[in-house]
Amino acid sequence: MWQFLKPFFEWSDKVWLGQAISGTIWAFPVIETIHILALTMMFGAIVIIDLRMLGVGMKKQSVPLLAKNLEPYMTWGLVIMLATGYMLFTSEAMKCFVNDGFKFKMAVLFPAIIFQFTLFRWITHKDEDKRPMLLGWVSALLSLILWFGVGVGGRAIGFV
Repeated sequence: MWQFLKPFFEWSDKVWLGQAISGTIWAFPVIETIHILALTMMFGAIVIIDLRMLGVGMKKQSVPLLAKNLEPYMTWGLVIMLATGYMLFTSEAMKCFVNDGFKFKMAVLFPAIIFQFTLFRWITHKDEDKRPMLLGWVSALLSLILWFGVGVGGRAIGFV
């Protein structure tokens, strides 16, 4: 399935940015640290909202207000995570091409992003009395599963 993407991976492997990153000893770890911090910021905001929708903690805070307040952390965390992720990718694109952990991460990342900024956003911005409780639960669980999957895939990259 990934074979049709091979020219993109080969091109990415030769991008000047990736060459510059792989040509130093310190750039990759610094960028990866920023990547993980951004992931933590984004995931922390998502977990808080998911736990609230599951009825665990912050019960005095409405889900729409909580989502509105945490949305900048989710959005900026994702933007920084995608930018640094691209930098990390270009520094070892051909390694990523054959890495099953990377393939799994990408296969989960895109649905997670689409879900987070469409259905999840719609559900969390709905008034709680107009949103079925089961819909909130399912949405929160799906969100957690998708983002934990992204994290597991990312962690697996170094071990597969």
